[in-house]
Amino acid sequence: MASDPVAPVERHASWKELFFDLVVVAGIGQLAHLLHEDTEPTTLGVYAVLYLAFWISWASFAVYGNIAGDDARTGVLITAMLGLSVMAASAAGVHESRAVAFVVAYVALRWFAGAVFQRGRVLLDWPLAQYGLGAVPWLVSLWVDPPVRYWLWGVGIVIDLVVLLLATPARTMQNAEERLERRGRSRGPSRGGRTFVLQGTRADEEHLAERLGLFVIIVLGEGLILIIDAASDDTRWNLGTAVVALGAFALLAAVWTAGLLHGTAGIPQLRPHRVEPRIVMLLHALLTGALAALAAGLGVAVEHAHEHLSFEYRALLCGAVAAYCALGVVTALLVKKGRGWVLVRGVPSVVAPVVLLLVWPDVSVGALVWLLVAVVGWLVLEPPADGRPRRRGPVAARPDRAA
Repeated sequence: MASDPVAPVERHASWKELFFDLVVVAGIGQLAHLLHEDTEPTTLGVYAVLYLAFWISWASFAVYGNIAGDDARTGVLITAMLGLSVMAASAAGVHESRAVAFVVAYVALRWFAGAVFQRGRVLLDWPLAQYGLGAVPWLVSLWVDPPVRYWLWGVGIVIDLVVLLLATPARTMQNAEERLERRGRSRGPSRGGRTFVLQGTRADEEHLAERLGLFVIIVLGEGLILIIDAASDDTRWNLGTAVVALGAFALLAAVWTAGLLHGTAGIPQLRPHRVEPRIVMLLHALLTGALAALAAGLGVAVEHAHEHLSFEYRALLCGAVAAYCALGVVTALLVKKGRGWVLVRGVPSVVAPVVLLLVWPDVSVGALVWLLVAVVGWLVLEPPADGRPRRRGPVAARPDRAA
């Protein structure tokens, strides 16, 4: 009698992966604090490149854990945590002497992330493991002063984002084979006539989506912390405080609904296995950067619940929501969602925050926040995704799995 087929085991984040993600809590808090103090164009630009550098470093080791599974070495993740902690601690003084610490930690992590993978393994869904060119401008920046230093950081990030966008699995494998062939010609025949074979490796998309979704939860949690801190420091609790604080909470809840109940990996409108993982990673990087900026803006909004909010912070709130919704529209196009949804829900959700910013300069803080709740809510006023079965939330691995 034939035995019943064995059902595949569904992977979830292990205890060591969840512990590793704790560094994201500190990193997002420190990076959001940059925007909490001012929103000058230079600060916004520096925030963007620092956030993406931090995200790329985290993602490199998230992919390592995804590929290695139970064989992921605890020492590797602890070492990566230490490097990310240095980056987070350096963010507050990055305009001064701590820029060196941030850059050194980032470049070291980029090298380390590529070195931990088994020799001959080509990561088809994370081409940055094979392409380290984006770290070179950061290294060069150690010998120049601002603002040229910041431009070099930006060039490095753009290189990495372009690689994620253009380096398809086939192209990544072909480039790796060409590099191996050139290296073989330069070194001559190998001893014993052995042939070195490259192995293409794909990510576990379900597990990766869970890790990315957990990252979004952490960013939303940081927003909640900023809201609570601002409310606790307010000595004039009244109706205005309640309106703004509750509106900020509702906005975070709307983002959670859009990304995790009407999407995958925290990305609104995303559907499993419909978009290449490297593109999902790119979308996630940009989207969570916008959400971290939104978290900073909400903290400031609660602080100024009793007064007029400056144009700069209104622009931060409206711009972050517009960027979040725009990425939702891009995702909807990638998964070929109906044109009607894009025109009726997607495009208005992008345009509305911009119009609100430009045509209503004297809007109260409470009204602004609640109108932004309505904008994000407009994305999710429909049944979740064609009746598809809902995947369970993250479940921590048993301790013996994480050992």
